[in-house]
Amino acid sequence: EWPTNKTQRDAVSTALKEFESSQIDDELEVANLIEQRKYIILEGPPGTGKTRLSKNISNKIKAEKIFFTQFHAEITYSDFVYGIKPSLSDNQAVTYEGNEGSLIQSIKYAQEHQNQKVILIIDEINRANLSNVLGPVFYLFEYKQDNDEAELEIVPGLKINKMPENLYVIGTMNTADRSLAVVDFALRRRFAWYQLYPQLIDNEKFMKEDFLSFKQIFDWYANSEELQLQPGQGYFLAESEDEMLKRIRYELYPLINEYLREGLLANAKEEFNKYFI
Repeated sequence: EWPTNKTQRDAVSTALKEFESSQIDDELEVANLIEQRKYIILEGPPGTGKTRLSKNISNKIKAEKIFFTQFHAEITYSDFVYGIKPSLSDNQAVTYEGNEGSLIQSIKYAQEHQNQKVILIIDEINRANLSNVLGPVFYLFEYKQDNDEAELEIVPGLKINKMPENLYVIGTMNTADRSLAVVDFALRRRFAWYQLYPQLIDNEKFMKEDFLSFKQIFDWYANSEELQLQPGQGYFLAESEDEMLKRIRYELYPLINEYLREGLLANAKEEFNKYFI
């Protein structure tokens, strides 16, 4: 139902031109979002700069202290929050001592330095079993909690009913890895979610033509779910053509080959064949 008369065509062209020329400043958007919501998740395909953006945001909002942790399949509540771990004393006797995880460390630091902004970055947050890792501290991430909420003793001697006002949390999530844990709706409600997409960047090391070739194939053949698999701009940063060629051979080709083996992007198989040949 595209319009046929000139006036309508010109109106459509004007509207599209305005849309195409506008580019969202992810750094500014996320900085504003975290100031408002405090707990956010950056999600997107690999290579879209999620971890790098997290650190840039810390500088953007002038955070004076950054805590960083990376989740994996074996991480537990004892690692992230608090646990008891055995240790050997000088006389080889076994003793037990408390171990504060990155969450408790960041909470305590924020309490002790209330005039500073503190950020906790959780890289690859969906690689862990989040229900097990967060345990009872799960409810502390509730947005805009009241001060009259029941206190929770998360470690011996530390009771809180809400997170410190000066503590911010950024998690990153890889949307391309289908083997990772699905985040439940209760956790989704407690975080704001920001989607990152592969995009052109202004960098002399950025191999624009290769990036656009990939983007064109995905734009033509990928369905809405498969668009989450498009390699980000980080894959296309190289010092030379030779380095980019190696990246295509040993990083991008295996990645696309894995997608195809899983039955993804089947419609694009021939186009990828042409590109790699």
